[in-house]
Amino acid sequence: MNSPPTAPTSEASRLPARLHPASLAVSPAPRPGFTAGLRALLHGFGFILGNPAVWPLALVPMVVVLVSASLLGWTAISFVPEQVRTLLGAHAEGILAKVVEVIATGVALLVAVLLGLALAQPLSGPALERIVRRVEQQMGAPVWPATSVLEDVLRSLQSMLVPYMVGLPILVALFLLNLVFPPAVVVTFPLKLILTAFMVAWDLGDYPQSIRGVSISQRLTFMARHPAAMLGFGAGLVLLGLVPCLLLLVLPAGVAGAARLTVQLERWEASRSEGPKLPG
Repeated sequence: MNSPPTAPTSEASRLPARLHPASLAVSPAPRPGFTAGLRALLHGFGFILGNPAVWPLALVPMVVVLVSASLLGWTAISFVPEQVRTLLGAHAEGILAKVVEVIATGVALLVAVLLGLALAQPLSGPALERIVRRVEQQMGAPVWPATSVLEDVLRSLQSMLVPYMVGLPILVALFLLNLVFPPAVVVTFPLKLILTAFMVAWDLGDYPQSIRGVSISQRLTFMARHPAAMLGFGAGLVLLGLVPCLLLLVLPAGVAGAARLTVQLERWEASRSEGPKLPG
């Protein structure tokens, strides 16, 4: 006996019985993490190296570093040996005195280089600010009102002072702990690396928001919401800064990468606040 013909199955009848339109919503993107911070920094280097139009701006911090370090180094060489001989007095002759003189001069030269690097950011603030604007323009971010040269310099100085005022005392405390209890180096060494990465991440990663006039408390809160991304960004800066040929590019490439990362994090936060969306 033949069975009665069945009605054609509709497309809707083949869908699961409990399928709800909300289940078709696109899941929000995952929070940008460590690798996002590292990739943003690499994009910053790519942006500087691949855009000849920004090379004059990128050269500004390099020139500031070279000029500042050279002047400070010349001062150290002219001043330190004489002061060492004065301090040693009657003991200023002999091999040991010469060794002390060479070591003191070498330390002074190292300090001169570090000071040159530290001065490069505030003194080249206007050029770095323009690099940030170029990156944001490329990414389609909103255009912010122009600022004066003095505002750029003071803002850069403020951004530089905050991490050192907070981080340096902690680094000194960890160093003293190593002297008192050497086995603690197993814990203090990675802590110092992480702290240094966060200090560097704030130093440059804070720059895009600071040029908009965002308060320090809001900038700190923003970075605290994305510790993994900031750690990846800072760790990349520390590692690439150890490469001699890349050291002078760290400032311009760093602020370019920071601008990119800031826009990415702000867009991610905006997508979270808007909630899930239906496709199409």
